[in-house]
Amino acid sequence: MPSTAQAGVMGSITKVSDWLKTRFSNIDIFDEHYQNEAKTNPFYALGQIFYLVWFIVMLTGLVLIMWYIPTKAGAFDSILKIQHQIPFGGLIRGMHKYGADAMIIAATMRMFRMFLCADYKPGKEFNIAIGLITILLSLYSGLTGYLLIWNQRAFWATKVFATFPTYMDQFPVMGDFYQPLVKSLHMGWNTAEFLLGAGGAITQETITRFFSIHLAFSLIPLIFVELYFYKNSYLRMPINWTKRLIITGMLVAVAVILPAAIGARSNPDVTPLPILSDWYFLGLYQMYKYLEPVVATEITILIPLTVILLPFIECAITGPEKELGKRPFIFMVALMGGINWIMFSFLIIFNIANIHNDPPYWRDFLWLMCDIGIIWQCCLFLTAADLKQRLKHASGAMVMGVLGAVQTLVAVIYYFMAKTELAMDPMMHQFAYQLVSWAIPDHGRLEDLCRKLMPVTQYTSLPYNMDFQDIVKTMFLPKGGPELKQALEQVNAACQQHTALDWLVTWMPTFTPATHPHYLSLTDFMVTNRWMHDYVMFADRMNPATQLPSPNSLNGVTLNYPLPIPTLDWGWMVGGVVTMLFAFGTVYWCRRGDEPQQAPAAAVPQTT
Repeated sequence: MPSTAQAGVMGSITKVSDWLKTRFSNIDIFDEHYQNEAKTNPFYALGQIFYLVWFIVMLTGLVLIMWYIPTKAGAFDSILKIQHQIPFGGLIRGMHKYGADAMIIAATMRMFRMFLCADYKPGKEFNIAIGLITILLSLYSGLTGYLLIWNQRAFWATKVFATFPTYMDQFPVMGDFYQPLVKSLHMGWNTAEFLLGAGGAITQETITRFFSIHLAFSLIPLIFVELYFYKNSYLRMPINWTKRLIITGMLVAVAVILPAAIGARSNPDVTPLPILSDWYFLGLYQMYKYLEPVVATEITILIPLTVILLPFIECAITGPEKELGKRPFIFMVALMGGINWIMFSFLIIFNIANIHNDPPYWRDFLWLMCDIGIIWQCCLFLTAADLKQRLKHASGAMVMGVLGAVQTLVAVIYYFMAKTELAMDPMMHQFAYQLVSWAIPDHGRLEDLCRKLMPVTQYTSLPYNMDFQDIVKTMFLPKGGPELKQALEQVNAACQQHTALDWLVTWMPTFTPATHPHYLSLTDFMVTNRWMHDYVMFADRMNPATQLPSPNSLNGVTLNYPLPIPTLDWGWMVGGVVTMLFAFGTVYWCRRGDEPQQAPAAAVPQTT
């Protein structure tokens, strides 16, 4: 007989297995389970429309391959030949281009429909991930195909876009400098090298890779989709021939009325201003104008992860509820995402962007829209009169309270980042240092030595992937006197002293395994990785008495630390606290169990 513990483990495994089986069995790639709804609601035909347009794009692409030459010397000329010399070449190219645009539009509209109509309920949360993969494959297929024209706009848009993966090497924890365990992977640089080749430059290797990836993004998914249809015996394209002809005719009409643009031949020596991508990436390019490249790259990765998590969060809030009026949180989040994408695209087209004044508006809009949705949702919970219903709402309010707490934490971090102009990495490092500084003997003296060896005013110009000692030896020691050498010796001696928390770091490899295979102590880790100096920089910039000049200037005026918080930012920063308190207050109200008592029934006189 299995023990109680074994039975509990087996029961948990069974529950997880059943949970996964239910969601895998409910997967929809092209709205296969909504064929009846599609007969009366065109929004439920979007998956089928995507599938049809996808085949049109693949068919026209196979025709274009017969004349396209994927080389730097021949690509643009082959496009000219297709457009002007091949019979119906311009029409086929136009249908291929506008068909790809239609795929992105259909996939995006389908994603919004899934959120607004709760098509991820019940047990269909994985469909959001499937829909997101559909959008991403369409986007990156469009990106790789965009370069194949080899005109000026596509060349420079690709050059800008494909360099952003290199900033992954500066990410917190996973970046080259911040986690020696993965330092040799060089994730950012290797990603750019994989995409572009030739050391990250746009060359013949790039066009060869983009051409092969462009084909792979259609042919490889097609194999899996066909296996999926075959295994489940689904009808591949249930829309009738009339609708198919209407959709195909629309693509033909657009291709005839608006022939696909060709542009000017690419010229690496002339940079066009502004540099613009195709329409579906314009909003992303505008975001890059507002943010530091590292932050913009982090958000680019965070957005799809958030989209995948949203259905699980919303199911935890409202359960099986599908009526949109009773799900205001997800409605506000979807509305916020759609407006941001449209407005950012509009702004970049008209070349409107002010990195100093615009971001506070967008931070307010982003966070406060979510806050309105949470408070609205909580208000609906507060109207519930049934005790059992209120208890169910308590767990949903708790989830929203956690979301408000996350926003509050982000606001606290942003407060210090805005005050000191520090990026996320040094900010997190200095916070971690403050938590363990008590274990470092005489840490105040060591901080003064770090301040002396590496001036904080020059910190922003230092290489991010060099440790403290190497920077001091190569950049500051040759210019200093014997007192700097003595100070470095004192710091290195302190790094050899044991602390109570050495077990946290002594097993980690360092940047110089040949001469320094492991960290000697917690002090060695904090000094060598510049975490102690990150704290020194933070402390000096938060101290008005130091009056350190800012590396940036605004309207020609040099700023001194600590900097003021933009007035608009206080809206979303305070909004997080208000939302958190309101949500947790809703939890308390829902759990207090004060259901109105019914009046006792009148006593019935007994008869004898």
